[in-house]
Amino acid sequence: MKILVADDHVLFREGLRFVLEDLGIPGIDVLECGTFLQAEQTVKRTPDIGLVLLDLSMPGMDGLAGLQLMRRQAPDVPVVVVTASEDPRHVRRAMEMGARGYITKTGSSESMLDGLRVVLAGGIYVSPQLTLAMPEPEQQSTAAAAAVLAQLTPRQVDVLAMLRKGKSNKEIGRELNLAEITVKMHVTAILKALGVQNRTQAAIMAEQLGL
Repeated sequence: MKILVADDHVLFREGLRFVLEDLGIPGIDVLECGTFLQAEQTVKRTPDIGLVLLDLSMPGMDGLAGLQLMRRQAPDVPVVVVTASEDPRHVRRAMEMGARGYITKTGSSESMLDGLRVVLAGGIYVSPQLTLAMPEPEQQSTAAAAAVLAQLTPRQVDVLAMLRKGKSNKEIGRELNLAEITVKMHVTAILKALGVQNRTQAAIMAEQLGL
């Protein structure tokens, strides 16, 4: 499995190599770069990259713009932000833009490995110390969100739980024995009921509710 580590600090990249060895995945090939443009070029010429670990503070452009560039270049590759920034606005914006994880550099290597395993299994992960700091989607409290969740049908709760795991409409339909158009209708209803704008926000709320 090829993993791209995009960070402008060489020592951090070297340290991360040792951490990634503990993932327990045989044959890990770690690629490195130090700028957003280098990251884009690496992904472009290496189509079989399975995971990108992306720092938001690298030369060349704003971090969130760099994340957006990476998502455009490789929309099917999971991107995990690994950064020193704990700004709640950065956390929420990165997740809204399609990052599959947000891991702070101040955390332990064990927590980083836990987060990467969640993402590689198809889920979404935010470092625990950041989750409580993130603004609730649409400024709802967890209690209010739980009340909204109670208004969903049991089938919609099932669909929401699978959104939490990063499943596509096709995958959800296959697992729940539903037509893809039916799944799409459920997702639309879920977003409206939760008061969120996209699947990532719904997945974050589902995580906060323990689904």
